[in-house]
Amino acid sequence: MKDILTIVIFLVTFGSAFSQQEDDKHPLLADRFIIGAGWYFPARDVKLGIEGSVDLEEQEEIDFDETLGLEKGENTFNFNFMWRFSKSKLWSVRGESFKVGATRNVTLDEEIEWEDVIYPVGGEAKVSYEIGLYRIFFGRAISTGQKHELGGGLGIHGLNVKASVEGNAIIDGQSAGFERSDVSAFLPLPNIGFWYFWAPTDRWAFSASVDWFDVKIDNISGGLWNVSPGVTFQIIRNLGVNVNYQFLKFNADINKDSFKGSFDLKFSGPSIRVIGNF
Repeated sequence: MKDILTIVIFLVTFGSAFSQQEDDKHPLLADRFIIGAGWYFPARDVKLGIEGSVDLEEQEEIDFDETLGLEKGENTFNFNFMWRFSKSKLWSVRGESFKVGATRNVTLDEEIEWEDVIYPVGGEAKVSYEIGLYRIFFGRAISTGQKHELGGGLGIHGLNVKASVEGNAIIDGQSAGFERSDVSAFLPLPNIGFWYFWAPTDRWAFSASVDWFDVKIDNISGGLWNVSPGVTFQIIRNLGVNVNYQFLKFNADINKDSFKGSFDLKFSGPSIRVIGNF
């Protein structure tokens, strides 16, 4: 009986100490799996230039949001995750994705030149675009503690860009009737990045991350910025809520069979996510 009582006291004491240690550390710093899903509310600035017979440097980019008469803001579903996959929890992989797009029938206020096809002022056209962002990032914690984590690593932002214009067109100065012009490209942009977590209590945690790169690979040159400060409140042990502000900027010049042109994309705005952690 005495031995059993000793074992019970040991287990209770050890369990209490372990629970206290885990409770004192915010789950954002302690847990292996963190999954977030919610809504991103970005202001958009979407510009595409498609090369035709004119030189690319002189090709005027099309402001799609202005052409479509869209408001600059859009609500879009956002998903992200983090997995500390090593035994030490120092190594991690992260991912994120969201998609924006629009389609609208418009009366053109200005001429659109798409490759060698011209859609004239006053003409009716159906204009659309769709942009998907996919981010994967591998990193390692550089400095860790009871209330902080600093890390860095390498990643890839994958941009899936699709756009089209259809309507009555002019080719070589002659009316060509109904024409549809569309392009699509998947652009991988590698990047370096850093993150920092600071959790003053087991409920509140503040975070900041930045990704950057400027690269030229074969027939693609481009750059990106991805900056995201935020705050997380832990509601219960395995459930929290995150609010952050995210600024993303991408630019590229592309010379591929499927896409010859350039684009400049900017997204900036707040997001709110429900966070599950375990």
